[in-house]
Amino acid sequence: MRITNAQITAMMHNSMNGSSAELAKLMQQLATNKRMLLPSDDPISAVRVLRIQREEASLEQYRKNIANVSSSLSTQEVNLKATSDAMLNVRDLLLWAANGSNTNEGLAAMAGELEIIEQTIFSFANVRDEEGRYLFSGTLSDVPAVSFDEATQTYTVEGNDKHRQAAVANGVLVDENVTARSVFGPNMDMLNSLHNLIAQFKDPTLDMNAVRADILATIDQLDTTHGSLLATITELGGRQNSLALLMNSNDDVSLVNQKIEGELSSLDYAGATIDLQNYQLALQATQKTYLKINQLSLFSLL
Repeated sequence: MRITNAQITAMMHNSMNGSSAELAKLMQQLATNKRMLLPSDDPISAVRVLRIQREEASLEQYRKNIANVSSSLSTQEVNLKATSDAMLNVRDLLLWAANGSNTNEGLAAMAGELEIIEQTIFSFANVRDEEGRYLFSGTLSDVPAVSFDEATQTYTVEGNDKHRQAAVANGVLVDENVTARSVFGPNMDMLNSLHNLIAQFKDPTLDMNAVRADILATIDQLDTTHGSLLATITELGGRQNSLALLMNSNDDVSLVNQKIEGELSSLDYAGATIDLQNYQLALQATQKTYLKINQLSLFSLL
């Protein structure tokens, strides 16, 4: 079988083009530290990497959700603790008022202090986050949790008792709020009793013996509400602990994913360097061979 010069030239060109393409691919792999430049380089591994990347995107969203929920729970916890302190101050003042040694002027002065604390508790119940949502209004976060009617002089719960939820792990939802209804009760008995008692303290003709029963009843309602508030604070602490555990778990899963993805897609530099040298030698050998064959002719043998 006779091989023509044109065939030899085509074979040499194909060999050099193949080596050059492999060299270019290896250099790109070395530059990007990626073994797979295209899915076709390793279809099975490429599919696994895509699945890992989708899972990592979900984990990143979970991290953001956990951070947002944790921040919201922290804000709620701070306000509830401040409310607890305010309620304890109210209790001390009411116990003092109940001992029967205070004059009407002293009770009127006490009313002024109690009124400030009452307004403080009211403001804590209607705290909002950085986006302007009322934290204690349940799912009705665009309305105040508690309102005060000037006409009837009563407090009313406006929000509902439902919880907003956020996904913080695969298949795991966590409540991101507590509600004023669950803390203060559906009728706001404690604040309404306190408000009415303050109005009585302001009356200069007040009969202390007549109001003593109201003071003791308000203290009882205060204790009940305060117990509910403390239970809510404990619950918030439990949620924060759960979020911390879930964050650690998500981080552990992410580390495993990164390890697997690295094993699937990262380049073996040592092997790639050896391959690069081999293709360079092959390309040089092909070029030299081509030059020698190209210079051969019958006249050079005469």
